[in-house]
Parts: sequence; C-alpha cells; structure tokens
Amino acid sequence: MSRRNLSQPSLADALVSHHSRGNKFLEDVAKLIDWSAFAVLFKDIHGNALGAPGFPPIAMFKIALLKQWYGLSDPAAEEAVADRLSFRRFCGFPLDQKTPDHMSIWRFRQRLVELGLQDTLLAELNRQLEGRGLLVKRGTLVDATIISAAVAKPDYDKGQVSERDPDAGFTHKHGKTYFGYKAHLAGDGESGLIRQAQMSSADLHDSQMAAALIQGDEDAYYADKAYDSQALRDELTERGIKDRIAYKARRGKRQPNWQKWMNKVAASVRAGIERTNATMKNWYGMARVRYLGLVRNHCHLQLVACAMNAKRALVLIKAGAA
Repeated sequence: MSRRNLSQPSLADALVSHHSRGNKFLEDVAKLIDWSAFAVLFKDIHGNALGAPGFPPIAMFKIALLKQWYGLSDPAAEEAVADRLSFRRFCGFPLDQKTPDHMSIWRFRQRLVELGLQDTLLAELNRQLEGRGLLVKRGTLVDATIISAAVAKPDYDKGQVSERDPDAGFTHKHGKTYFGYKAHLAGDGESGLIRQAQMSSADLHDSQMAAALIQGDEDAYYADKAYDSQALRDELTERGIKDRIAYKARRGKRQPNWQKWMNKVAASVRAGIERTNATMKNWYGMARVRYLGLVRNHCHLQLVACAMNAKRALVLIKAGAA
C-alpha cells in the first residue's frame, strides 16, 4: 500500500501559523523523540495491501500518543486531530489534507499487535532516553497493580468465565474480589521512567512475573513482600544485583529486627513505583482497561508507558537545565 504525502504544508498552514499560539508540550515532545527510528520499526506496517494510500505510520503513532495524554477514545481522537491545529501540526497533517477516521486509528493499533511491534515501542523510546542520560539504572522498582476489566464481572462463586473477555481473571486483595488484569511495571528508581511494562490476567500472582522484570543492568532490585521467594533472591545474587525485596513475616515466628529495618528502608525507595502506578491509573485512565483480550490491552499498556515516559523525560530535562 502506498502512503499519503504529508510533507508539503499548504498556503493555509503558512497563513495560520502566524496567528496561532501553538502547544509548547507537543512542540517539546516533537523535538525530544527521534521519529525516524520509529519509522524504521514501522516500515512493514502497511504490508502489500491494495487500496487507498495509507496514512504515514509515524502520524498514526503520534495520534496513539495523543490519545494517552488527552484521554481520548478513537472517535474522540478522530475529531480532535481534524479540529485542533496543534494536534494537526504535531502529527504532520496540513490543513488541506484529510485526517484519519477512527477506524484507521483502530486498524493501526491492530497492525501493531499483528506484527508484534507493541513491545518494541517502549524499548526504542527508552534507548533514546538512555542516550540522553536520563536512565540511571541504579535500582529497578517493581510492582503490580490491578486493573478492572472492560466488561461486567461474572459470578465468581459459580466459577464463571466472561464470555466477552475470557482472558480477564479474578484475584483477591484485602478481603475483596477483583476481576480484570494486572499491569506489572519495572521502573527506574532515580528517574521515575518505566523500563518495562507487562500485562497479565489478574489471577497471575505478582511473583510469577518477578524474574521477567529483572533488567539485568541495575545495581539493585526493589519489590514488596509479594515477591519474597528464595528462588528470586538466589537469581539476583547470581546476577550480581543487590536484593532489596521486602521480607514476609513467617507464620509462627517472630520477624527479626534486621528484616523489619530492611523493609522500612526499602519501602521509602519503592514508593516511587507506587506513584507511577497511581499516575497511570488516575491520569491515564488505566483504572479500567479499554479493550477486550490480553493482547490488545498489553498493546495499550505499551502506548501508555511510552506517553508517560515522554512526558516524564521533559520534566527531567527541564529540571536538569534549571
């Protein structure tokens, strides 16, 4: 499939540019990211399909990021990109060019999943942020948070599985039953950037994702009591990574004072990833998943993580320049 040429701004763009205030945040993001590196990742996204020329993948990726920053659905993103000059500029759509409809936005996300590109997005962005010296790697902070399903909860007592979303599962926390998914995050302790994000059914225990969240280049690994296992501690030791996992109190035994002290010290550091989870749920709409199925929701999590990291990177750069 050929691609639409959006490289030539129209006369209307030139006239309007002198009378618009612009969007400083989007202008800064546009300069922050090397979009050409993502263009390489997206080179096969249109495949050999026949039909009308497709929209440039970079423009579609930018729309996907706009959706996360501004809490937009696909139809709302269609309307906003067509209507808002700052969005058009960020995505590269001249005023005389048609912008994508909500089905085009949906299809782009589907192609990411079909080609298995969703996990490359955060990795590429983090590679660029590391090149700017923003990833410190002194400590990896690990945590999981429950995210409600997009569908109604089936009857747990009858062992029912949701017909609409069989990938969603049940879990228990603090005496309550939850239905949906879990987002497992590995964050950089110094910068607050997300290094890795994984989605699972809610019934997967936190500890089962623990080894997969080891980055391998960190000095220390921080996690709460749910990750307390000798096997994980042994793996960290073998890889030369400091073990900063909180200790559980053993039933029938008094917890040693040194473990209580270690837990208290580590908790103050681990609070960083808890803030990241809170930001993701409160500001990026991840208290509830938007889609059906593990694969689609995992793709969405990668886009959210990219949006959060890009915004966080601007804060770090500004703080460094102050």
